Amino acid sequence: MAMFKMLATKTICCWLSFSVIVQVVRGEQLDPSPDPKAVVQIGAARFTVLTDSIIRMQYGQSHDDPTFTVLNRRLPVPEFQQKHDSESGRLVITTKNLELSYLSSSQGTFSEENLQVTVHDVGGKQMVWKPIPTYDISLQGNLLGTARTLDGNRGAENLDLNCLTNTRADLHCTLGLVSRDGFVVVDDTGRPKFDNDTTWPWLYQPGIPASSQAQCTIDGEKRRDCGYIGIEQLDCEGKGCCFDQSLAEIHRQGGQVGGVPSCYYSTVAQQDLYFFGHGHSYRQALKEFTMLAGKIALPPRFAFGVFYSRYWAYSDIEQMQIVRQYQGHHLPLDVLVTDMDWHITFYNGSHDQAGEQMGWTGFTWDKHLFPNADGFLAWCKARGLKNTLNLHPASGIQPWEEKYREMAMAMGIDPATQKYVPFDPVNKTFVTNWNKIVLGEREQEGIDFWWLDWQQGESWIKVAGVNPTFWLNYIFFTNPYHWHRDGANDRGMLLHRWGGLGNHRYQVGFSGDVVPLWQSLDFQVYFTVTASNVGFGFWSHDLGGHITPSPPELYTRWIQWGAFSPIFRTHCTKNANNYRRIWLYPFSYYSIMRRYMSVRASLVPYLYTSARQAHDTGVSMLRPMYYDYPEDDESYSYTTQYMFGDHLLVSPITAAMDPTYNSTRKAVFLPSGASSSFVSWHSGEVFNTPFILKRNYTLSEMPVFAIPGSVVPLRTRDDVAVGSAKDLPQTLKLMVFAAGGAATSGTGHVYEDDGKTDAYKTSVGATVAFQYNAAGNSAKLSIGSVDGSFDGMLAERSYEVEFRGVWPASAVTVDGKALASIMYDMPCTDAAGCYAYDGSHLALHVYTTALSSASAHTVEATLVDKLPSESLMTNFAGQIHRLISAKQLLDDEWGIDTVHQQGYYSLLTAGESGMRITYNPASVHAELENFKGLVLQAQKEVAALKLPTNVKSVAMELLQA
Repeated sequence: MAMFKMLATKTICCWLSFSVIVQVVRGEQLDPSPDPKAVVQIGAARFTVLTDSIIRMQYGQSHDDPTFTVLNRRLPVPEFQQKHDSESGRLVITTKNLELSYLSSSQGTFSEENLQVTVHDVGGKQMVWKPIPTYDISLQGNLLGTARTLDGNRGAENLDLNCLTNTRADLHCTLGLVSRDGFVVVDDTGRPKFDNDTTWPWLYQPGIPASSQAQCTIDGEKRRDCGYIGIEQLDCEGKGCCFDQSLAEIHRQGGQVGGVPSCYYSTVAQQDLYFFGHGHSYRQALKEFTMLAGKIALPPRFAFGVFYSRYWAYSDIEQMQIVRQYQGHHLPLDVLVTDMDWHITFYNGSHDQAGEQMGWTGFTWDKHLFPNADGFLAWCKARGLKNTLNLHPASGIQPWEEKYREMAMAMGIDPATQKYVPFDPVNKTFVTNWNKIVLGEREQEGIDFWWLDWQQGESWIKVAGVNPTFWLNYIFFTNPYHWHRDGANDRGMLLHRWGGLGNHRYQVGFSGDVVPLWQSLDFQVYFTVTASNVGFGFWSHDLGGHITPSPPELYTRWIQWGAFSPIFRTHCTKNANNYRRIWLYPFSYYSIMRRYMSVRASLVPYLYTSARQAHDTGVSMLRPMYYDYPEDDESYSYTTQYMFGDHLLVSPITAAMDPTYNSTRKAVFLPSGASSSFVSWHSGEVFNTPFILKRNYTLSEMPVFAIPGSVVPLRTRDDVAVGSAKDLPQTLKLMVFAAGGAATSGTGHVYEDDGKTDAYKTSVGATVAFQYNAAGNSAKLSIGSVDGSFDGMLAERSYEVEFRGVWPASAVTVDGKALASIMYDMPCTDAAGCYAYDGSHLALHVYTTALSSASAHTVEATLVDKLPSESLMTNFAGQIHRLISAKQLLDDEWGIDTVHQQGYYSLLTAGESGMRITYNPASVHAELENFKGLVLQAQKEVAALKLPTNVKSVAMELLQA
């Protein structure tokens, strides 16, 4: 085929100009050629010592081209020794963490006879790797990575993330870069490469000489895997390896043949392997991977807000109505997604010239629904919204497209023939014209980024090692005719599936169409956690599931998970009874979902700060427990809980409630590390660690915990509106988890930049650090002066500081100036600022005036009593919430099985304890002393009420401590 002429096999060059790599990942200083001092060549083997824990191992080749995975090898040369042991005939390379031993006289490719690497410290012991015949033995400790999609997912029952047993080649199943065994081997053999085009580097596949039949004649038990079990023949042979078609067919049918691989190395096959031997230093492994492969992309700030999406043939009128409904319900909304019906569709079952379903591909607005796209998009922009459109591009440019004539002529096709322009994603001429002529017009109208929804097969591109998912991700994320049009420096973004290792550079993920089931929700959390192991930390999911309507309880739990996930995006398929607008659900569910969506919007400063940390460190914002607690077995077995940024631990509820108690039992592992305790965000209760907490959680409750002393930056509750995520908050809320003095100090910080350009890659941004200290009856927060700058940085801003879990204050100062005391949730009218006490959360709120960003500031509270105090470390706030719920439950029996409030006065009195403290903070000691007795009396009163059994059991559950 003509489009592949440029990819013909040729001699590999061993260099690439520096400017090329800068263009592959714009703004990063990357060079594929290692320092010559790091290279050890012996015969056909070549070893490059990249770090103390990474050694590149090549056989039969010496190229240093940038590949789809590895872009940078110019790293500081670590200290290492090499020696040749004349007695054993082995070359020994020793670093701080590794020892590589290679038989110098070897005449064949790497094998267990000629190569081994020892990792010195894996949880206090040594581990040895050899390229043994079957990889499943040497990689069984791998902590897994991710896969292309969750389409059709029903939980673990139909998706296996263990690539050693997964037979689906189209999933691009990728093992993790971390392993409990302490080592991982990344096989980069035959991976496609980037050429030396300085404007837009393009793929080339120089090819590896095929192995002969004689070289492939190897007994099954001696075969060494050259790819995962489901690898396609084209990709296998493209690596110069041998392919056993009969075995591959058995594997595709789910069969096994004693672990014998269908794709295996010949006796002389080339190899390009990277040995990662970081032991249990998982964070360092990921950091060093991004040093080689490019950093994790930082999405634009708006991406951490709220997306609305539904597969529906919306008109502009209807989408405007939806936006107004979000505004009317005071709900956050930042991205309006329009699925495929934005363009001309047919739905008549016919096929187009490409053989695809007619109208599945489209690039021309359907004027029946969007008569003036410019006007509609301008309306959205006036409200601060971002817009994205769905694309299925496989049919190319069909004759009915408005840009057909121009595109046909650009591709040398006579428009009079009405012959379509084929979709040719590896033809640079086609892609350039497509972007300039077709997509460019939509972008100039106001489309901010594209949702790629490729579903036409992963064997579309007939080039070894190249799949359309990865390549389209690269094209759309790096497209200079979009992000850099007219000299702009806009930040790339897209929605698409995972295409393989290296895809972490092109964010964010769209995981596909799952079945709304509890097991799907549970697996989705696990799936997101393990994706961090390959740096793909920004999966977005169809919150609520996709294929069928989502029951209210399930959808509520899905929204809760979404609030504490990387990207918040609701979506569902086309069905009149299938929707994701939360106000269409019963009020009891809607009110909970609304609260968690507001929490999500408030988290944007924290999320963006954590996303910047991911760019700098390679550690995703949502990551497994074992990154921080690698020697705890529970860190590996509690697979659906995770650290969310540096300060929060989250364990979403992924199972239905027990109808007897209207709650779900959940066990959470609270580890001991830098902190000896965790505090519940919801209840304020402090737990000493290590501890396995087993609790029942009502529908409104979610297990979220903070490290005591943490300072978490948030938006204020009044700063949550349509289109607000992209903006810098004029008032920044700082949540200080004082936790009753469980920690006497703590830190936090906020990172900000312009939120929309690539300037952040050259350190154009600003950080403000926070330091919390408590001693005696003093609680103090130090706000540092801004470090850095960027266009649009706020010269000043005000703060709301919430000290959660402290006594009321007798006095509060900001930079030595006294503030006025007001009642909580009342407006502050004092020019110097105010403070108030929220008795229901035992929280002191301080409201400052605008403060200069260039200066440091101190917020100091003199409390009415000393810290620490166990009285402030209880479940008081959580119990208040439950008592209010219990009152509502009993009140709602009126007219059904009526019970009178006289029968549960103690419940009412206990439930008002927080408000009485709010009205009169001086009463806090007396109220806390009486609270436990009131709750016990309330339990007795409710137990004596004549209620239906199910109502009483729920009420009694709510009254438990």
